[in-house]
Amino acid sequence: MSKMKETALTIAGLASVLVAGQTVANAASTYTVQKGDTLSELADKFNLTVEDLVKTNKITDANMIFADQQIEVPTQEELNENALNTTAASSANSAASDAASSAMSEAVASMTAASEVAASSAVASSVAASEAAASKAAESEAAAASVQAQPVAQDTAVAEQAAPVAQQAAPAAAPAAGGSVYDQFIANGGTDALWQNIVMPESGGNPNAVSPNGYMGLGQTKEGWGTGDVATQTNGLVNYAVSRYGSVDGAVQFRAANGWW
Repeated sequence: MSKMKETALTIAGLASVLVAGQTVANAASTYTVQKGDTLSELADKFNLTVEDLVKTNKITDANMIFADQQIEVPTQEELNENALNTTAASSANSAASDAASSAMSEAVASMTAASEVAASSAVASSVAASEAAASKAAESEAAAASVQAQPVAQDTAVAEQAAPVAQQAAPAAAPAAGGSVYDQFIANGGTDALWQNIVMPESGGNPNAVSPNGYMGLGQTKEGWGTGDVATQTNGLVNYAVSRYGSVDGAVQFRAANGWW
């Protein structure tokens, strides 16, 4: 009979953890899944929720975990920090959206007033009245051009405020030998869809990005392929997408639907 592995864990607020019948002090923050374990049982054991474990480990199906799988056990401090980051991003998006809506309403009202003035002036028969109408028409065109430009600026502000923490905190990537990071990514098997829908939202295209929670590289992972050159990260990211989601398209669709992958 094989001997069951003993795994050490760290639980927020506890000095030691009972694992495989023994008390272990200063345990690690990961747990190796044993045969017969379920996510709900592990959540109860570690005084967490299933959702905490699913989000921390980016688990696609909460009913499917397997023996020898490494499960990261988050501390309460990490959970609180993630919640604060989510709330802050949501508030920033809401504020930016409200500002854009208010600016649009004011611009439309201004355009309407200018159009009414131009239409009224056009009725006059004198040369002076005609010149005034032409001037008002020019002002109306300028106001319309301004309105068209404002939503673009507001949308840009929303995108910048909602960018992932890792993209904002990481240093800018230096130009790499062999072309831009994007060119190297494509040359090593990456696709434009993978770049636009996973790499950019996760790391902003920076292979040196590191989030406050320790996620690294183009695809923001704690696995080994999150470091190294662009070729290494690209191969690891593509293999991860295929092995976890069945295909690159499957990974893209999951990231678009859930906001993480």
